[in-house]
Amino acid sequence: MEQSALAFVGKVTSTKPSGMTTELTYPIWKDVVFEWLVVEVEVIEPIKGTKLGQTVRTYMLSTRGDGPMVNPPGMVDPKVGQHHLLFLLPTKIEGTFASITAPFDDDQSIFLLDRSFWEYGNYRDDPKHFDKFPDYRAKYEAIWSLVDDKGSITPEGAKALRERFKTQIATPAKKDAIVHLQWKKQTSKDGWDSNVPADSKAPAKAQGPVTKP
Repeated sequence: MEQSALAFVGKVTSTKPSGMTTELTYPIWKDVVFEWLVVEVEVIEPIKGTKLGQTVRTYMLSTRGDGPMVNPPGMVDPKVGQHHLLFLLPTKIEGTFASITAPFDDDQSIFLLDRSFWEYGNYRDDPKHFDKFPDYRAKYEAIWSLVDDKGSITPEGAKALRERFKTQIATPAKKDAIVHLQWKKQTSKDGWDSNVPADSKAPAKAQGPVTKP
């Protein structure tokens, strides 16, 4: 919440390929083409930096083709009509945003608001088990408060979230915080491959998996 420029509950109104691809380096992703989707999301419940009814153009990572991929990045599979809880930062493309954990973990900052979603099964079946894992518990509790069993968004949940995190909501994101959409491989002197932004002139810290070919 604190690191985000925008945080809100949104409804997907459209999704289309952007035509913009990027390289992400990992041996088992060698032949995979990563492409950004352009997803328009309507603000249903504003939390930080947004207004009700606003449309936010959001870039989400996808892959071309339907083939299976081993250990893929954490991607979102947005569908028109779905509701999500989104935490976003701007990109270098004016007026567009992306997950604050993109491109390797989109799904750690964009959460599907659907209690029946398979990834939430363990929490749905045994919420008390997550008392041992407070970070996961907080995430699932927030999701459960925002949507009911029928898939309807609950305004009371959004109101409680705004009150609970009012300090973080009042904290602006860093002025220079952006999400890079273009990435390239960087190889260290020791032969380790990692990922760095390709659209930045300033030195950047490597992100994502670090491996040797």
